[in-house]
Amino acid sequence: MSAFADRFVGCDCLPGRLSDFDREHFFSLTKADVEAVKEQFREGHQLAAALMVLFMRVAGRPLDGFTVLPRNLLRYAAGALGVAAPSIASLRSTYRRKQTLFAHQRWAKEYLGLTALEPAQEQNLVSALEVQAQDAAHTDDLVQAARHWLFTRRILIPSSRRLLDWARDAFAKIETQIVICVADAVGRAKAAKLLLAVHAPRPGTDVSRIEWLKTPPRRHSPTTLAETMEKVRYLKGLGVHEWDLSGVVLARQQAYARQIQARRPYRSRDIKLAAQLVEVVCFLRVTLLELTDAALHLASRRAQQLVRSAAERARTRHAQESASQLRQAALAKAVLHDGAKSWEERVLQAQELLAAVGDAVPVSFASRVRKALAEDSTRVHACLDVLSSLEFQGGSKDAGFTQWQAWTALRARPGHKDGGRDELPDVGAAWRSLVHQRDRKAGWRAFEASTMLALRRSLRRGSVWIDHSLSFQSREQLLIPPQQWALQQREHVELLGVPESFDALLMPLVAAIHAGMQAVVEALRVGKVEIGTDRMLHLPALLALPDDGEPVRTREAIYQRIGDVQLPELLLEVDAATNFSDALLGHRATSSQELLAVYGALLAHGTDLDARGVAHMIPELDAAQILVAMRAIEGSGRLRRANERVAEFQSRIPLAALWGEGDKASSDMLALDASRHLWNARVDPRRRTYAAGIYTHLRDRWGIVYDQPIVLGERQAGAAIEGVEQHNRVEDRIRLSLVACDTHGWTDAAMGIAKVLGFDLCPRLRDLAERKLFLPRPFLIPDELDAVTERRVSLKAIERGWPELLRLGASIRSGRVSAAQVMQRFGSAARGDPVHRAAEHLGRLLRTVFLCDYLAVADFRREIHTLLSRGESVHQLQRAVYSGRIAPERGRRPDELRAISGAHTLLTNVVLAFNTHRMNDVVLALRNSGMRIEDDWLRRIGPAHFGHINFRGTMRFGVERYVESLIQARGERSPSLRTGHA
Repeated sequence: MSAFADRFVGCDCLPGRLSDFDREHFFSLTKADVEAVKEQFREGHQLAAALMVLFMRVAGRPLDGFTVLPRNLLRYAAGALGVAAPSIASLRSTYRRKQTLFAHQRWAKEYLGLTALEPAQEQNLVSALEVQAQDAAHTDDLVQAARHWLFTRRILIPSSRRLLDWARDAFAKIETQIVICVADAVGRAKAAKLLLAVHAPRPGTDVSRIEWLKTPPRRHSPTTLAETMEKVRYLKGLGVHEWDLSGVVLARQQAYARQIQARRPYRSRDIKLAAQLVEVVCFLRVTLLELTDAALHLASRRAQQLVRSAAERARTRHAQESASQLRQAALAKAVLHDGAKSWEERVLQAQELLAAVGDAVPVSFASRVRKALAEDSTRVHACLDVLSSLEFQGGSKDAGFTQWQAWTALRARPGHKDGGRDELPDVGAAWRSLVHQRDRKAGWRAFEASTMLALRRSLRRGSVWIDHSLSFQSREQLLIPPQQWALQQREHVELLGVPESFDALLMPLVAAIHAGMQAVVEALRVGKVEIGTDRMLHLPALLALPDDGEPVRTREAIYQRIGDVQLPELLLEVDAATNFSDALLGHRATSSQELLAVYGALLAHGTDLDARGVAHMIPELDAAQILVAMRAIEGSGRLRRANERVAEFQSRIPLAALWGEGDKASSDMLALDASRHLWNARVDPRRRTYAAGIYTHLRDRWGIVYDQPIVLGERQAGAAIEGVEQHNRVEDRIRLSLVACDTHGWTDAAMGIAKVLGFDLCPRLRDLAERKLFLPRPFLIPDELDAVTERRVSLKAIERGWPELLRLGASIRSGRVSAAQVMQRFGSAARGDPVHRAAEHLGRLLRTVFLCDYLAVADFRREIHTLLSRGESVHQLQRAVYSGRIAPERGRRPDELRAISGAHTLLTNVVLAFNTHRMNDVVLALRNSGMRIEDDWLRRIGPAHFGHINFRGTMRFGVERYVESLIQARGERSPSLRTGHA
């Protein structure tokens, strides 16, 4: 069930303010409903019975009683039944007798096919809650899960108090199991000593060790890498890497770690010893995993830095050598033209000057870089040495692991730099001459440089791994175990929706390639596509659509009618329509102060303001309240659920249907400016500033359906696949069948994996060299396309790797591994791996199909460009929301960066939803007034406008106008919607 569809599930009473949008989408009577009500009840009771049906259908529980009702719902239901609506919004007179109320409830339950909760079902629900309690962060999440469980099985939802009791019991039972698991892992005798050790101050300082561990890595530098590894060594000294916490799921460990992270140390000592031990142990374990990842990322970046530095030195040295040789040649030329000397003297002197010119064997630039890197021995050795305390594991035949083992063994021996060449393992042809040279010290330096690069490559591909890590696990740990795959392969393949045999997929591909190539040939003949003298495909620019100025004038008229808007009013209006604050809090806000605090936290996470800055803008709040709310919404996926609610609401507005069918999206990265003191920030090559990346998926209806933080400079193909897969997992959504991306979001392997997952990755390719058609050997090629076709597809490679490729896709679909991790482990670093080879060659075939359509069908090409252009326009809105840069103390922890990404996306979605809703209302009003507005004009007007919104200044929230929709009424026992006038 989507996050937006569950807004009313489990509520106790009807909302006091019901928008026309909610009424149309949730509270609608079918023809069969009207006939059933009229057949069963006399006219005086028909309206009440119909309202009971409407409520039970969306809430899953009976309407026990009410005083007043939304007027628009009364008018609609009365009109549908053909009866008179009450003069006041109340049906109290109808239900003066409880027997009447019970009769209506009983009939509505039977009519809707709802059943009461049986004891066996209750036991199944309790068991399901116990499973979900393993990774739940709060009982509110379990209460919501219980409602969903009952609603999807068409079982009447009992009282909120009963649901809360089940949730608390499940939570307590799992916590008891966790306490036992933690005590067994640490050792009961060592528990007290562990707590004393982590709360004790570090030697020579007043800072406790737990506060020291809570400090995330700072800027990227060798010092930060050394400090991070010092923390890793301390945690390993405590034996954290040996603790068996398999009985506590990772999400639950992270939830406990967040509690420690958000709490001051002296507050932790006030809680019970058992709970304190659980939190501390989980915090230490999660910290070890995160710090190990950070250390390896820092070391990888350091290695990249050293390679770039070596390349600069090699380039400079090569330029100096070239200049020196030119000078020598110029001097020799001058000598040869010197008439004052005899020809014998001139020749001898010229030979002497040209002795060093042209004798050297031509050396490639890559060889020069390797030589320069080997000469940078001090920094290369430091980069390797800092990782020496990590216990890597790997395959016996992996080059990186073999070299690391040899380096570790040799460095422990005295005089290892003078060791024999025979003791060094094979390093490959590229490094062999440098490593196995006569100068043994120089050979050792080259071996260290080779080992640094080989280990980095093996870590990226997953052939070398470390147990206490989140990102650098073994590839086999990420996939479905072989035994389980052998038993459940058929079920997993059915969930993927692809053929179990590659031959069944090949035939449609061959037919599509034949048809596509014929279409390209026709396009060549009529001049729509050209093949130049460079044997490359050339596309003329798309012709602009005819523009008579009406879309621009209509857009100006619409936004002029919308008028200027303050950000508080915008937040409140969209929240009243979607209740995204419920998703952020996990329950309905109990007071206006709690509601304002969550808005403040949203602004502090999603804009360049901090808690103190937001507190200055919202006089009713102080910084401490905002900080508490910020920590509350950081984890548990609450920002994700809030985003889903707003994006789904926006896509259901009638106007949004003109912009697309909802089954296509574009993906792109936004670079948020960041401090250079943020360790995971990189230099944006376009803006020339340090930045952190936020990768978003924008549906063709303009809502952002997924966001994720990424690192600049890395291929974005994994992020592009991940967003689509996460969106498509919810069954009652429109599935995305196509995602447009730029060159950074594409690789051939990514196209293959995307196809296995059931959608098409469609890139706008940048280079002409990438517009080649790839085909297998026996394929017949039209003569016109021979120049742009390459026979570099192996069907045998795809067939051999197809079973493992299916296993890879099933692992992603089942949630065992993210697509981003898959593309890191099976991407370009895994060249030569059978799975990568199968995905790459399948992707080449798919790229041929895509390019044929892209070249021959102008409307398809225009659609791809339109999707990507919409993403660029939303980037402008995103920069207006986040106009500054990420502060140095923000975004260092993964949770913080995810919160920044999610909150920023939520604010952007709120603006898009608000504009879409207001535009829809204005268009209806203008059309009713007689103004002609064509649908074709509206298709070219988007909701990413922000010039009419004030994002800054003192903010006054008029919560009193939305109390009935956003605040839980006093005296209610559960988060529910208070009744009242609409």
